[in-house]
Amino acid sequence: MKLSASVSVILLILTLTSSPLFAQIPDSGSEPPPGLTPAQLHTIMGQAKAEQVTKFRQAMSMATPMLYNQTDYDVNYYRIELKVNVPSQILYGNVSMAAKSLVNGLDTVGVDFDATLTIDSVYLPSGQRLNYSFTGYSLTVQLDKTYNLDETFEFTVRYHGTPQTGGFQGFFFTSRNGIPVVTSLSEPYLAHTWWPCKDRSDDKADSLDIFVTCDTALYCASNGTLIDTTRHGDGTWTFNYQVRYPIATYLFSVAMSKYTVFEEWYHYGPSDSMPIVYHVYPDQYATALTNWQGITPYALSVYSGLFGQYPFVREKYGHANFQWGGGMEHQTCTSLSGGWFGFYEPVVVHELSHQWWGDMITCNNWHEIWLNEGFASYCEALYYEVKNGDAAYHSYMTGMDFTGGGSIYIYDTTNVDNIFGNIVYDKAAWVLHMLRHIVGDDTFFNILRDYYSSAYQYKDVTTEQFKNLCESISGKDLDYFFQEWIYGTYRPRYVYTFMSELDPTDNKYWNFLYVEQGQTTPPSVFSMPVDFLFTYGPGDTATQNLFNDSKRTTYIVKTDKAATDITLDPEVWILKAATKSNWTMHIIPFPLDSGEQYQSYEDSIVSRGGSGTNTYSLLSGTFPSGLLLDANTGVIFGTPTNYGTFSFKIKAKDQYSSYADSIDFSMTIAKSPFTAGDADNNGIINILDVAFLINYLYKSGAAPAIMNQADPDRNCTINILDVSYLINYLYKSGPVPLLGCVS
Repeated sequence: MKLSASVSVILLILTLTSSPLFAQIPDSGSEPPPGLTPAQLHTIMGQAKAEQVTKFRQAMSMATPMLYNQTDYDVNYYRIELKVNVPSQILYGNVSMAAKSLVNGLDTVGVDFDATLTIDSVYLPSGQRLNYSFTGYSLTVQLDKTYNLDETFEFTVRYHGTPQTGGFQGFFFTSRNGIPVVTSLSEPYLAHTWWPCKDRSDDKADSLDIFVTCDTALYCASNGTLIDTTRHGDGTWTFNYQVRYPIATYLFSVAMSKYTVFEEWYHYGPSDSMPIVYHVYPDQYATALTNWQGITPYALSVYSGLFGQYPFVREKYGHANFQWGGGMEHQTCTSLSGGWFGFYEPVVVHELSHQWWGDMITCNNWHEIWLNEGFASYCEALYYEVKNGDAAYHSYMTGMDFTGGGSIYIYDTTNVDNIFGNIVYDKAAWVLHMLRHIVGDDTFFNILRDYYSSAYQYKDVTTEQFKNLCESISGKDLDYFFQEWIYGTYRPRYVYTFMSELDPTDNKYWNFLYVEQGQTTPPSVFSMPVDFLFTYGPGDTATQNLFNDSKRTTYIVKTDKAATDITLDPEVWILKAATKSNWTMHIIPFPLDSGEQYQSYEDSIVSRGGSGTNTYSLLSGTFPSGLLLDANTGVIFGTPTNYGTFSFKIKAKDQYSSYADSIDFSMTIAKSPFTAGDADNNGIINILDVAFLINYLYKSGAAPAIMNQADPDRNCTINILDVSYLINYLYKSGPVPLLGCVS
């Protein structure tokens, strides 16, 4: 929109008399607790949301949300008319739904609604009444006819009653200092406790028209653009708000009280501005001037610069105080506590960032709430990075350190404590932090900007869809990352150590770096690229990025100088525990030499540390036939008689301590161009080769074309013993033929 001037408007609302009908809810103090960490802040956010839904369930004896599958129709529009009677605490409503059939033969629709409210009628725009049934949380409406695919229908539900809350969830009447406060909070699935709707995050209405009638002593804040107010001459007035962006049901809200209302402007172009509308308790006006007004326009510019323009720029952004100890990212009008929490900078920017991640792009279901809360928590750190620099960003991430269990993906959404646990705030924020380092800064912010403008804009998204977008933009396979961090539990526990030694062949240094993952919970191994800072002297460092994807790994890094110290993840890009230990004894995974079938082979298993006196053994796998392991020296020797790639695990045990190590090796033996025992050189070993040798030795027959193929016992002479050797191999399961050594 184009606005010519920045004008602050203060609307002073008349003071209401005290009413005993309203509970007194404390504002939780005026200052945040000293030393409050981001993780503690998110605990307050999550516990507040979960606690109130739990109270609701206790009051309603509701074990699980009683919602429809509702895949047979798509909601396009709601017209919501509400009238609030404060003294009686009764809500009167007319809610019209316009929708499209997604199937053929649709004649009934399921609507989510609370049966403790009274339905007066259900009717068509023409006024024709419709039949319905209503129990529990299920309203089934019998349509006026059968609708086929893509056909549209509309009906209105007229109702009244006192919404059942049992806490500050859904629609609630309360007070502050004797002054009425009437507000709503529907996350995750309680919109249907006060208005009939399809209460799912994966079906957004394209638009809303909102009409709220209340006492003229109250001011109503809601979503979208305030079109007008109409006074009725009976002590009431109606607020008409218009929403022309898609919106999820849980993001629709109303907030009514004696507010001081003032505006400022977010200037996003030379002649383009958007109003920021604040609805604050009168005694908190000065605080709002300092905190809300001092934070919000700047934060809008920060996030718009990082992700893309504020997604509801044709309408507004705003805040409204309510009597709840947390904050809620209602679309275009965030609800915030009237205490310190609602004016605290990290809270203000957290809720604002939800307008991008949560409101514009919404998690498809509550299993994947991290796509809302994890993003908003990470955006707190991004805000401080832009505002105060890189060190502030990393410090903020450290403040969200998460050590607990559970998975970010919420398997059980019937337990609201799970939905709003710290894991979906803090650990999920770390997922984005780690993803940023894996793909690189430029790619990461390209991902966020492309995500903003993707097919999910103003729609909903799943983890799998977000992962696919990340892979498409980065060109990397990220399945391992999302599987381990979103669906897995806990975090890696690294134990690492190193040693360096001179390589006399080139006067450079071998740096042997041993890394072990000690966690016992799934995943037992986190596959991650890990930074290691090599220190060679004061101010002399270099970083190596090594991919770690096994329980125990020894890396070999060749450098010009010996490392005096190595630090794992020095800039803290991984959520982890890390302990540096002393070098004990470890096998060094120098690759084993390749060999050739029938040719002599020798290579050694190398270890460093301990007493230097080890015993070696084959733990698993197989050697090529003909090779042996010297248990005292670690030498693998012999003549391989078969070919291929062979995998096996070798163990080294220090004879004078408890030190031991085991490691996987592989060895490739190439196929010989010769066939041992094929005396007649026809490519097959059979009785004809026996006859060929007898004919050659005793009947002056033709000599073997390849003499060494006719010496299967490898005694360097072709004689009757070779005939016997072949017969024994062919008919008595004797040893396989060897390639001879006839000079």
